[in-house]
Order: sequence, then structure tokens, then C-alpha cells
Amino acid sequence: MNVNIIIADDHQLFIDGIKSILANEIGISIIGEATNGLVLYKLIEDGLIPDVVLTDIRMPVLDGVSVTKMLHKDFPKIKVLALSMFDQSVDVIEMLDAGAKGYVTKNAEKKTLVQAIHTVIKGEYYISENLPDEIQAWFDNEPVSTEQTLTRRENEILRLIAKGRTTIEIAKQLKISRFTIDTHRKNIHKKLGIKSNTGLVSYALKHKL
Repeated sequence: MNVNIIIADDHQLFIDGIKSILANEIGISIIGEATNGLVLYKLIEDGLIPDVVLTDIRMPVLDGVSVTKMLHKDFPKIKVLALSMFDQSVDVIEMLDAGAKGYVTKNAEKKTLVQAIHTVIKGEYYISENLPDEIQAWFDNEPVSTEQTLTRRENEILRLIAKGRTTIEIAKQLKISRFTIDTHRKNIHKKLGIKSNTGLVSYALKHKL
């Protein structure tokens, strides 16, 4: 089976690099490229249908998360593989929630990229080794207790934690003391039955907070 691929990234040098890496790979063909999510969607909408889309997450005009949601809704047979770096854990989880089948780091070796492509084409998730805790928690899909409802303030703090804000930054934004933030944080951990901050991030993203 030949796998047709479209690459979407706002850096042409990266697109050219991927094309060069996959140029002689038997069973894989690059049929298109796009510099942002809107161009990608229009290519597909106009009839250039790939089996797999390799897309960056952060792109101008229409980012990877937004276009993945659109593709998942309008072209569900297309498999999306996110391209990312390890310091973008929240973005990667948003891609997975949007319908992506996995992700590959931009510094991955050729064999890793090829393996990921063949994995997602089968409808399976590609899980990179040494995942950051937040992404591993998403794949593990650990159950969390929702018996107790968070207060409005606790939900507000949880959203900011998920965005990567520090205690000091949250305290400054909400105009309350860091000690109050720490108290709320402890209550959130207790109510949800989650021990780690990475678990809180995963919970917030799964529940679209």
C-alpha cells in the first residue's frame, strides 16, 4: 500500500527537509505541501486527498489544532500526525484531543518518522518513547474522581495551571496572595484525587477547561 502524505509547516526549510528524508522511502509519496492550516484545508477540500497529514502545531492563519479539528470532522479517514518539540506538551495534548493520531518530535530520526506514519495509517496511535508526563497521562487515560465539584475560583486557577502559569503569576493575575493560591491548589488536588500538577493539566484539557 502506498501512503500519500501532505506536509504542513510554516517553515519551508523544514518541509524541504521532510521531503528529502522521505524521498526514497518505498511506499511513501509526498503529494502536497502547505505553509499554514488554511492552505492545507483548501488543498484537501479541492480534492488532493492524502492518507496522512504531517502538520506543525503552531502555524499562522490557521494553526494545527484548528485544522485538525476541521479535518477530523470533514475528512475523518485522513490520519493526522503532529510535529512538535517536547516543550509543547499542552499543544500536543490539544492536538490529540482535536483528533490527531500521535506526534513526532521535529528532531526525530528517519526510522522514527517512517514508523509513526505506518502506525497511524493503521488507525493506531503513535506513542513516542520518553513522553513528557502530561502526554503520558493523556495516553494512560487515568480515571479521575469528579464526585466533588470545583468552585468557580478553583476552576479559574485550574485553567491557569493548565496554561503553564506559576503560582506567583496566578496570584498576580487574580490579585490574591500566593498562599491563597497554594490553598486552592491543595483543595483541587484533594477534590479531584490527582496528586501531580501534570495530572491536573491532563484533567483540565480532557474536560476542556
